[in-house]
Parts: sequence; structure tokens; C-alpha cells
Amino acid sequence: MSREEFLVQERERMAKRSTITIVSVKVLPWLEGFSSIPDDVAETAGAILARAEHDGNIRGWRVYAFADDFHIQVNTFGLGLHHAATHRLAFQASLEGLRRAAQRGYFGPEKGRDFFRLSPEAQLKALQVRPLEFPFTERKSEPILIAKLINGGVGGFNRMLFNLFFHHDKGSHQRLDGTRFLAVVERVGDLMTGKGKRRVFSFGDRPEEETLILLYPFLKEPLEVRRDQMGDPSELLSLVANPAEWVLSALFAVRGRFASAGGRLQETRHEPVAVVSVEGALAGVAADSPVVVLRLQSGVPAVGEAHLNLGADFAYTVGGPGGGYHVGVMPVTMGQARMRSDESGTARLIAYTYQSYGNGRIPPEHDVIDLYGQDTVQTEWLQEEAREFIVIMEQHGDFQPRLTAEEAERRARSCAERLGRLFEPIPAVDQGESDPLVARANERSRGETLSDIKADGGGKVGHTTPPTLFVPVAQASLMEAQEKGLIRDFQVFAVGDDLYLLMYHGRGADANDVHLLAFRTFWRQVWVIESIGYKPYGLAQDLQIGPATRGKRVDDLAEPSERFISLLVETLPEPERSQAAKIHAARQSWMQGRGALEVTRPFAGNVTGQGPGFAELPLAQTRRVGLLAADKCGPGAFNIPVHHGVGEALTRERFRDRFGESVAYEIFDVHNYTRIFLDGRAHREDIQTLLGATNLFNVKRLWSLPQTVSQREPVKAAVHSILLAASTEKLALIAGGEYVGKDDPVLLGVDEVVSPMFEYMKAGFYMTQGDERGSHYMMLVPKPLRESVATVRSRGLQVGLAVTLSADRIAEVHDVYARPGYREARIRIDKANARIWRAQGSEFTPVGVGARDVEPAYPLMKVLNWITGEDSTYALHVVSGIQELYLQVVQAGG
Repeated sequence: MSREEFLVQERERMAKRSTITIVSVKVLPWLEGFSSIPDDVAETAGAILARAEHDGNIRGWRVYAFADDFHIQVNTFGLGLHHAATHRLAFQASLEGLRRAAQRGYFGPEKGRDFFRLSPEAQLKALQVRPLEFPFTERKSEPILIAKLINGGVGGFNRMLFNLFFHHDKGSHQRLDGTRFLAVVERVGDLMTGKGKRRVFSFGDRPEEETLILLYPFLKEPLEVRRDQMGDPSELLSLVANPAEWVLSALFAVRGRFASAGGRLQETRHEPVAVVSVEGALAGVAADSPVVVLRLQSGVPAVGEAHLNLGADFAYTVGGPGGGYHVGVMPVTMGQARMRSDESGTARLIAYTYQSYGNGRIPPEHDVIDLYGQDTVQTEWLQEEAREFIVIMEQHGDFQPRLTAEEAERRARSCAERLGRLFEPIPAVDQGESDPLVARANERSRGETLSDIKADGGGKVGHTTPPTLFVPVAQASLMEAQEKGLIRDFQVFAVGDDLYLLMYHGRGADANDVHLLAFRTFWRQVWVIESIGYKPYGLAQDLQIGPATRGKRVDDLAEPSERFISLLVETLPEPERSQAAKIHAARQSWMQGRGALEVTRPFAGNVTGQGPGFAELPLAQTRRVGLLAADKCGPGAFNIPVHHGVGEALTRERFRDRFGESVAYEIFDVHNYTRIFLDGRAHREDIQTLLGATNLFNVKRLWSLPQTVSQREPVKAAVHSILLAASTEKLALIAGGEYVGKDDPVLLGVDEVVSPMFEYMKAGFYMTQGDERGSHYMMLVPKPLRESVATVRSRGLQVGLAVTLSADRIAEVHDVYARPGYREARIRIDKANARIWRAQGSEFTPVGVGARDVEPAYPLMKVLNWITGEDSTYALHVVSGIQELYLQVVQAGG
């Protein structure tokens, strides 16, 4: 069908079509001291609409007071879309309600402004007017469902609509009815900034026609979609899984009875099945607390499926101020929705449904069904479940993922820009620079240092645990170093697929010979296992780092000495001890200049060559050290517990007596490779804002401060001893590498700071990025060392050790998370993780990772860039008609 043919037919169809117009108007902020919109204010607005219905100008109406908003519904017949008089009528009804409020003494100027002295355009903005239109051809009678997400963001309905129309388990229409759908997607940023000219994208099943022309209600002209411009449902999911960036704004049926019957194309195929309010009436008006309208028959989902997917199946979505938070969806009755709620972290969902008849008429109120008022026991149970999981998200404070990645980055970058001159380049260890602060800390400790250097050198079966052979190789290598006096004592252990070298020595932090010992030890593992002929997964994964390995052989990097070989043979398990001849032969070949083992690219399912991670603690004032080690997560995994641990420590007199009045954070900007020093007591808000963006800013060290330093500039000069160090950057830096992303971090700290972090893991919840290929947010599970392996999916885990040192050895390593109290925490966290995963699936944030946090090299980013890039063949260039429509409304004087 050509565009011209469509327009000719459309003039005839429009005369037989109804339109639901819903206008959300933020009234309550103008009613001083009220927690809900008074009945008489709403009744006054309704009287205007009742008069219009009596005069035959409209087909039906409703005015509901939902939290801050008037929710005004006006149904018309035969008037089409963008009918200015209809929108003007709804706006006039709002103004009459406000005049009534003023007469009754309810009215109060907001922010000192006199509302009635504002221009009509300013009044529209002041009331945050958000319109929505839904055109439909009524077939004798039409089930309609309307839902509103109070405190939700513009993309708040993404998961609900995707599951309802594209998820085979959540909505039965695809399986039973054969109905197929097309989704329209818009970029949230374009809508929030009020762009009139923008791009939209379409995804789903291909229609029968080569070009499908659709009534997308926000546009001045119909939307034309060619078959070759449509993406598939998996590509749709890659976008709408992040509702902070993309919104699923409308759905259309392209196959099934709704689109065709008996081989004849239906007129309704041009009409939407669902539309979400995504635009404000004027530029600068955000479409928060969005509304969705659905039609529910002829192969389109029934009421029960809508009930499930809208609010009976708990999930998180975006919401809160500016849509910058992940909030829990809580279904409420229409009566409960009347009251303003300050319940943090909650988006309240109301829904009502009715049978439209008589070309758009609404039945009497007793036949309008409150979806969550039908079964109060069930709704109360759903609300109880929602509160349980809302509390989990709220425990994150203003950190990701309670903050969306977009909001966390915006805040952190704004804070960093304000503090810009305080950020300094990090000393380039790879270029021979030393850090004078670390050098002074080494002097205070007389070189006494505990170092933990770890690497993923390969796994038994995928990313599980290191090959058994790795431990005796590392032990032999470190025993040799101990005999030479390089280190005093050591422990070797594994956390997940990472092998850890815990070394006690007198060389100070950043000692090149200690780092090279670890580097050589990791390569010795590779050398031995290749000499024997084993082929573990991802061999040398973290080790291939820049100039240090480029063009070199494994033999040269391992430097297998004769003493190392003799110690190794003593420590090897029996099956490998029988391979000693192969190991000796491989060393002999290397000694004769015939080393044969090439450094090759490892086979692994993720980013490789990131370099070992390390944390080093000069021991100036302690012999008791806490160690945290995590697997299947990034360096930001410690941001929340460190922030919590410092807050607790600073309240304790024992800590202040030993270490001073405050603590200085050394925070790395891991993308720009700069650092800043801030006082943990005086600058806590700046610290929290930076660390809230967990993939941008991480804690490298905590330093003792004898006194609180209220000014930011002098903090660096006032630092004293290192109290905590984390593997925020990579050992790759000493060999010309660079920070490239995800790592499995380790942390060492004085007992007084780390102990509160241990307790937090017992009583608290927090989600961090990691899990499968680093592409999910899940809660870290505290596990004893003997069970520190990712079992269910690739769930992130954390090990907690308490290390006691004597003058010359590691006297004790106590496995904190093996204590009985942590068993209950593991069960609780496992249950919550499983429930959250079932609710969100593996894609939707805050479980799925949005584009700002996913690794650039991963396929998801390539898909997103391909779909949405400037030269995308999927993009449809459109012009909105909403702002122009409301200019007509205000030019007519409101």
C-alpha cells in the first residue's frame, strides 16, 4: 500500500475510530500541605468534562486523583489524533480544579510563584502536563486496560510489555493464538530533552506487507516501516533491557487475527495494541509516572496475562527523581494510589480496565475494574514481597545499581569536573616512576609488607578453579624465593579461578623484585603445565600484557632454575611427579637456547591479557590484617563495603586512638588514570558520589589522618600510614600494560577497617557487576575458602580471611566466612539472587548490565552500535507533533 492510498483510506477510517486521550497533570505540589488531591477539586474538574459529554462533544471521561497527578481521561469518536480542542478541554478541567482549590484556601504558591499569573505556556510547564493518545476501532465492544506507574521513569513499562508481547512463557498469545507483534523504540535522552526531530527503531516479526504504515500517536505523520528496516526480538531486548536509555513506546500486531482474518488484512493492523506516554506537552517536561493503554482482545493478551506482567510478577524498573534510580514495582489499589507516598525506592502501579462500547463510551464506575482491588489478600501479599526486595535495593544507598549507570556516571563526572584540579596523574610505575607517598609509607613500616598478588592463569573446566598443578608450582617458586631471603613467608590459595600469592616480606610496597617474583611464578605454572602437555582452559589468561611478553617465549618468562625444579619435584602430586623427566628435559632445552614454548593467545570466553591484580599493605601499626578476595566481579565490588567499613570505623574510639581522627581515601579514576585524595569524614558526600559510579571510580588505598582535613587541597600532604589497599589497577602497569576493564579484586586492610566489612557481608546486601562474562549485577555470596567456586551460573563470590603475622612468618590465616553465622547469610543471599534473577531475567537492568558498564569488546556493544549508530539502516527519522499540538492549546488561551 502506498502512502497516498493509506491517507485516502485513513480519512474514511478516522470517522469510525475512537480515541482515548489521557492527560497527566501534576496538581498536588500546588496544594499546600495536602497529601492527596481533595475530592471537591477532582469533582470540579470532572464537572467540566461532564458538561462536554452532555453537549455531545466527547464520548466519555474519567478524572482520578493518583498521588501528585490529575489523571484525566477523555474519549472521543471520529475526531482523530492531535485534536487540539480535546486537549484544551482536559487542560481547562485541570485549571478549574485549581481555581476551586484556590477558592477553598487549599492553594499555595509553589517556589514563590503565583500560578494564576503565569502565561498558559508556563502553566503547562508548571503542571508538568504529559499527554497520551490511543486510537482504536471498536468491534462491538473493546476490553481496554489503562495503567499508571507512579514514580516510574519513562522506560518503566519496558520489561512488562516485552514479557507480555514477546516472552513465550509470560504471555500465551504467541503460543496459543499465533499473534505476532512489532515494537517501536525511542531513545530516552531524546525524549527527556524534548527533541522534536528524532529517530525511532522498530523490532519484531515481519508484517505481510513490504511497507507497513502505522498510527504512532506522537507523530505529525503516520510512521512508515519497511520490512528491511525491522530488527528481530533479540535485538529489541538488547535495547529495552536498559530502560534508562531506551523506551518501548508502542506495540502493533503484524500477524494473527488482529492483523488479518480469512486472508483479508484488518483495518486495525494500522492501530496500536499498546502505547506508553513518553513525551511531555512542551520541551523540558519529562514524561515521568508514565501511563500505558492496552487493548485486550482478538489474539491480544487477556486481562490475566496483563495482570501478571504489569505488577503481579515482581520486578525492578527505573524511576525516582529524573528516572535515575532502580525502584521496585508495587501494585496498589486505586484507593491506595490517591495518597502521595514518600516510600523510597518504590514505583506504585495502578491499573483499571473496562469494556468500551458505543464507539468509545466508558461504562458506569461500578463496571470499571480496579485490577489490584479485586483480590485484596493477593495484592497485600504482592506488596509484602515487593517491600522485601525494595529494601534490598535501598541498602545500596546512592551507589550502582540502585542508581542507574547513566545517573551514577552523570553525578560522578559532574563531581569530578568540580574537583578537577585536585585530580593528578597516577605515578607511572611502568616508566620507572615511584610514588613518594608509598615510599614514605614504606619508610614508616621499615619495609614490613604483606603483598597479595593474584592472576587467572587458566581453569580446570572453564572459569571454575585453577588446575591442581598450579598450587605446587607456586609453592616451589615461592619456597625458592624464601630460601634466597626475598620473602619471609607465604601462603598459596585459590579463590574461584584465580590463584593468590600471599607474601610476607621486608621489601616495601611496589617492590619491583617482589612483583617480578609473582610474575615469574605465574609463568612457571604455564611452563610446567605446557611441558607436561596438559591443556587447561584459558591458559595464561591474565598474563599476556604488553611489552613484557610480546615476542618472548614461555621459557624466558618462567626462568625455571635448577633449585625450582628440585623443589617442584618434591611438591608435585604423584601423577605429575611421574612426568618429572619431561620437566627436566624442557629446562635443559631452554638452557641450551632451544626453548620451544611460544606465548600464544589463550582460548577463553572473555577479555584476556588484563594482567595480575595486587594489593600491598605496609605494616606500620598492625599485625592483624583483613583480606577480601572476590571472583566473577570487577574492582568496583569493594566500593560499597569500603564506604560502609570506613563509616563504622570512624565511629569507634579504638580506631581513632590507634590511627587518628579521620581517614583519607585515595580514589582512582580508572578510565583517565588519575587520582584524588579526600577526607573520609569531611568530604564523605564527594566520596560517595564518585564511588557511586562503581565502574568509573574505585578505592585504591585508605590512609590514616591524625586530624580531620576540612579543606580538600591539603588532604594529600596530611596522609600518614596506609590502612587499606585494593587491586584497583593492574600489575600490568609495570610492564607497559594499561587498565582495560573487569578484574577479580583483592583487598588488604587493617583489622579495624576490614572487620566491619566482614560484618556487612553477614547482615547486608549489595549487588555488584560480574557474574556471567561480567554482564550482570548480582549479590556477592560470602563463601568459605574451601567452597570458593562459582557454581550456580557464574555468581560472584567473596572470601574473607583474617591474617595474623609474627615477626618472621604468617602465624595464622583464619577463614572468617567459614564461621557458622555466614551460612545463614549465604542461604539468604542465594535465595534473593535466585528471585531477582527470575524477576528480571538475565537482561533487564539492574541484573543485566547497560551499555555504559558492559565491556566494549563484548558482542552486546557491537550489536548496540550496529543497530543505533549514525548510519543505522534501522533508524526511522520522524518529527513529533506533540509540542506543536500544545502550542495550539496555549495559543487558544488555555
